[in-house]
Amino acid sequence: MVKVKPACRIRFNKTLCIGCLRDVKACPTRAIRMVEGRHVYEPDLCIGCGECIRVCPAGAVKAVSSEFSPPENEIPVAIVSPVLYTQFPGESPENILRGLRSTGFHETMDISYFIEMFQCAAEEYIVRNRETLKSPWPLISPVCPVVVRLIESRFPSLLPHVLPVINPVGLGSEETVRRLSNEYEKKGSPVLYYISPCPNRMVPELPDFHHERTYPERVIGIAEIYGDLSRYLDKIRKEPHIQSCSDPFKYCAIETRLMWGMSGGEIAGINSERTLAISGLEATVAYLEKIESGMFQDVEYIEFRTCPEGCLGGTLTAVDRYLTKSVVQKMLLKSGFKRHLSRSTILHLYEEEWFSAKSDSLRWRRRFARYKPPLSIEALQEMYRLVDLIQGMDCAACGAPSCREFAEDVVRGEASLSDCIVLRARGLVAEQDVRKEKNEVDVKELAEKFGLEVAAGASGLDRKVRGGYCGDLLSDVMGKAAEGCVWLTIQGHQNILAVAVLREMAAVILVGGYQPEAETREKADKEGIPILLWHSAAFELAGRLYEAGVGK
Repeated sequence: MVKVKPACRIRFNKTLCIGCLRDVKACPTRAIRMVEGRHVYEPDLCIGCGECIRVCPAGAVKAVSSEFSPPENEIPVAIVSPVLYTQFPGESPENILRGLRSTGFHETMDISYFIEMFQCAAEEYIVRNRETLKSPWPLISPVCPVVVRLIESRFPSLLPHVLPVINPVGLGSEETVRRLSNEYEKKGSPVLYYISPCPNRMVPELPDFHHERTYPERVIGIAEIYGDLSRYLDKIRKEPHIQSCSDPFKYCAIETRLMWGMSGGEIAGINSERTLAISGLEATVAYLEKIESGMFQDVEYIEFRTCPEGCLGGTLTAVDRYLTKSVVQKMLLKSGFKRHLSRSTILHLYEEEWFSAKSDSLRWRRRFARYKPPLSIEALQEMYRLVDLIQGMDCAACGAPSCREFAEDVVRGEASLSDCIVLRARGLVAEQDVRKEKNEVDVKELAEKFGLEVAAGASGLDRKVRGGYCGDLLSDVMGKAAEGCVWLTIQGHQNILAVAVLREMAAVILVGGYQPEAETREKADKEGIPILLWHSAAFELAGRLYEAGVGK
């Protein structure tokens, strides 16, 4: 089984960053902080909404997606949303799928077929829920992974409202792997690449909402393949017309499914008059708050999309959302709206629980790896006392998105009162005490004080130490270690220097008697990053550094 791990969905370019803090304020789960001019990002808290990308005026925040370079033993398969077709006005879906296969994909799977299946299954669940009341009203669409993660993070009481039907991408992915595994049994294993309009995984990470996934998945932004695909389409237009495959599973690019990417496109295919469609992150949060307070119980189904205008407004699309919306509307005027699948077929699959997500509110579990423990009553009282003391205007100059978040960070020991410019301006925290409170020392002083041996990088002994970090997993250190810290590790290979340079660390301390490799010493001398040696356990040195107030 392929394990689902928290994904790093965005990256920050320090060179382009102008320090406006708009991304810090925009994040709905408070996953971003600004510490000493550098972004500190918690990927485990990120829901992949892309709002930080959308609001950054300097383009310093970018999405992270997969590179398309499959090895020989993998069969790359493109999972195609109808949103991709809207990016090429006037181009037939068949040509776009041919273009994708020209770029290197062995197969393409259009999820239009499964969109209609999902809509029929959702409609049937709504009809039956009127009698059974198995789920509370209103039901919430499970289609947008961002909305599902947002509910998990901020509105866990609404989890029973999420429709327990597997979404179109989940249905299509399982069926694709099942079919292609037999077809390519001797050539390799299928790897799914979702051509995505936003920085998301293919399927919401919901417990019991899918069978155990036995396939690897990747995400490629539409904007990243737009240029190459456009060039192949230019060539395809000059080629003679090729009769398209009649298999609806692979080529079901129905014009009416194009509206799936628009806000309201999902509920348009569900036969219920009591439905709503909400788009945009602020509106989504506002309406989830209203549902949590008991409103909209007379509504049966609500479609949420955090991107403005729906998936057409995703941060990884290549064409303006209003232009693509106009394209969809014109195509609908020509083709009308009709269903292409037999209702009896869908009902047969429904009775066999083919769509069932097996949702059980008692078995929901949190999927965010970094779960902050709840504050005690005393800590909460201290937090609110600090909020009253600051009396700020959520300026975010401290690096936290709001005064309340800053006060919580202080109570949790993750920030200092001296970070607040309001308190410093009022004289409640003396300006001259700020550096003292940080207790900055340079690497040379640190080495002399704790008896650390300098193994390499002596030219950097004047670097300032602003904190410490312990860890041996490079990806963890890359995501969480602060600028100016000393890094305690047992790793001695040269990759630690690459991490230290990227994170702008003060020094690397090899603990437990471990020695750096020759290449590591050479690189440390070249980069001017000291490598210090400590012959006892990391636990002992970390405790002594903490007691000495390093980084406090």
